[in-house]
Amino acid sequence: MEPALNIRLLGDFRLDHDGIPVTGISTPRLQSLLAYLLLHRDAPQSRAHLAFQFWPDSTDAQARSYLRTLIHRLRRALPDDSQYLSIDTQTVKWHHEASATVDVIDFKNALAQAEDADASTARQALDKAAVLYQGDLLPSCYDDWILPHRERLRQAHLRALESLTRLLEDRRDYDDAIAHAR
Repeated sequence: MEPALNIRLLGDFRLDHDGIPVTGISTPRLQSLLAYLLLHRDAPQSRAHLAFQFWPDSTDAQARSYLRTLIHRLRRALPDDSQYLSIDTQTVKWHHEASATVDVIDFKNALAQAEDADASTARQALDKAAVLYQGDLLPSCYDDWILPHRERLRQAHLRALESLTRLLEDRRDYDDAIAHAR
């Protein structure tokens, strides 16, 4: 069964639920919060930390107020938000086991699969990673927190393309090697 939620953070942001676009997450700030929660899904994020990350130049009270509003908007935009988010007075967390596909996660998984695989499996995994990487991580987001994530993913993509090019050259598949090298 296909996951209900499909989230694309690489390149242009896109969120679909059962194949239908979810349009309520249309602002860069809301997309940034969703991306932050997804990229840090292994641990609950304290509201104080989130407020500081997103509004470092605001007072604590003002930043927390902005965060409450943003969380409210995110909850309203996500279909069945309780399936995806765990929210209490102190923390916010993306449910790791939620029925969702996220291109960044799939990209990282493809890279990991390619690492110790035979040439054929590595090629398939690297091909998948190349297809998944549709552009930089949330290019419309200029928050400081995202810059290291964006650069790590960009560098991983370049290394994957180099590895894929070498694999294709070794197999004498020069046309595909040249296409990926470009």
